[in-house]
Amino acid sequence: MLRMALDISWRAHMTNNEVYDALPKVTEKIESRRLCFAGHCYRHPELSVSRVILWEPTHGRPKRGRPQKTMVKTLMEDAGVESKEELANCMRNRDVWHVKHRARLRTAPCQLGSTE
Repeated sequence: MLRMALDISWRAHMTNNEVYDALPKVTEKIESRRLCFAGHCYRHPELSVSRVILWEPTHGRPKRGRPQKTMVKTLMEDAGVESKEELANCMRNRDVWHVKHRARLRTAPCQLGSTE
C-alpha cells in the first residue's frame, strides 16, 4: 500500500527496508503520543486526571509474580528519567517535555520515490 501511495514502481526494485526506513516505528509514535498526552494532562490543573497521572498504588499486599507495570514507570521509561520527581519537573516545564517526547521519533527526511 505504501508503495502505491508513494508511486514506487515495481521495476524500481526497492527493498522493504528502503521503503520503510524513513518512517518512524509504530512503537516510537505511541511512546511520543503517550508522553505528549501525559504532559498535557499534568499541566492542566482543572482536570481531575492531573492529580492521578503520577499516582502509584501503595495499599495492599503485592501479588505473586512479576510486579505490574504502572503508568508512572512506563512514562519514566519512555522519557528516560530516573525518578518520579524528575518526571514531574520535566512535565511541568513544557519546553523540556516537548524536547523529551519529540526525541522519541526519528526525524529523518523522507527520500522515498526516487528511482535512481
